[in-house]
Amino acid sequence: MTPHTPRTKVHHSVPAEVLTFLKPEKLGRHYHKVPGYIKSVTNKYARVIPDYFLSQYRINSNLQQVRIHEHFTRAADCRYHTEIGTLGFSIDRPLVAELLERYYGGISPTGQNDPPVSASETRLLARMGIDLCQLCAQMLNGGLPLEHIDDAVSTYEEIHWGYCVEFVFGDLEAGVDASVHLFLDTHAVDELTRHLSELAPATAAPDEQRISQLPVRLDCVLVRMQMPLASVLALNVDDIVMVRLLERCEVHIKQQKLFYATLAEDDGALYLTSLDSVKSP
Repeated sequence: MTPHTPRTKVHHSVPAEVLTFLKPEKLGRHYHKVPGYIKSVTNKYARVIPDYFLSQYRINSNLQQVRIHEHFTRAADCRYHTEIGTLGFSIDRPLVAELLERYYGGISPTGQNDPPVSASETRLLARMGIDLCQLCAQMLNGGLPLEHIDDAVSTYEEIHWGYCVEFVFGDLEAGVDASVHLFLDTHAVDELTRHLSELAPATAAPDEQRISQLPVRLDCVLVRMQMPLASVLALNVDDIVMVRLLERCEVHIKQQKLFYATLAEDDGALYLTSLDSVKSP
C-alpha cells in the first residue's frame, strides 16, 4: 500500500493586489483593450470636457490625467439609460462648488469641506450629467451621438458597472485636483468591445493595397550638357551656366530610366506630362 501524497500547492511572492482576476463574461472578447482604447481616445480629444466647462460655465481647467478603474466603491450620482447601455455620472464637490460660483455668482463658503446639497447644485448636476454623458459617449463610440438618453432610472435598479473613467482636472481656484467620473455598465462595455472588433479588420489593408501605397521617389533629368573637365574645375560658387531645358526629360527610379516626360506650366507651377513608356511589351 503506497502512502498518500498530499497535493502540492504553488506558492509565490506576488502580492494579491497586482494579480489580474478574469471574469467569465470577459473571456474571448476585447475587454483587455478597453482601458487602452479609452485612454487613447481621451488623450486625442483632451479638450472636449475643458471646452465644455469653459463655454457653459466660464471656468478654465486642464485635464491632468485619465484613470480607468475596474474595481471601485464610488457610487454614481446620476444614472442614464441609453441605446448603448447604462451610463453613470458623478463629480467631486470642489469642482461643483467652483462651477456654481462661476455660473450663479457668489462666493463658495470657506472652512466648510462638505456643504449640504442645494437645489441649484441638484439642477446643475442633472443638466451637466446629461451633457457630459452625451459628449463622452460620442467620443468613445467613434463620433456617433446618442439618439436618446433617459434619466428615469429607478434607485432600486441594480446596475453592474464594468468600468469607471476618472477625468482628473487641475488648475482650480480651490488649489486642489477634482475629478469627473463616468460609469459604464457591462452593456456599454460590450458596445465598446464590438466597436473595437469592427476597427480591427479595417486597419489591416490587403497586400496589393499596401504595395500601391508605398512611397516612391521619382528623379527627373531636366537639363544635360557636356563640359570639359577643366571648365568644371574652374567653376566657382554663384557661377551661372547657360543651359537649355530638354524637350523630352527622362524620369528615373533608383537611377533606372522609367519613361519620358515633358515639362508643362500651369498657374505658376511646373508639371511633368508623360509621353510614352520605355518598357518593351
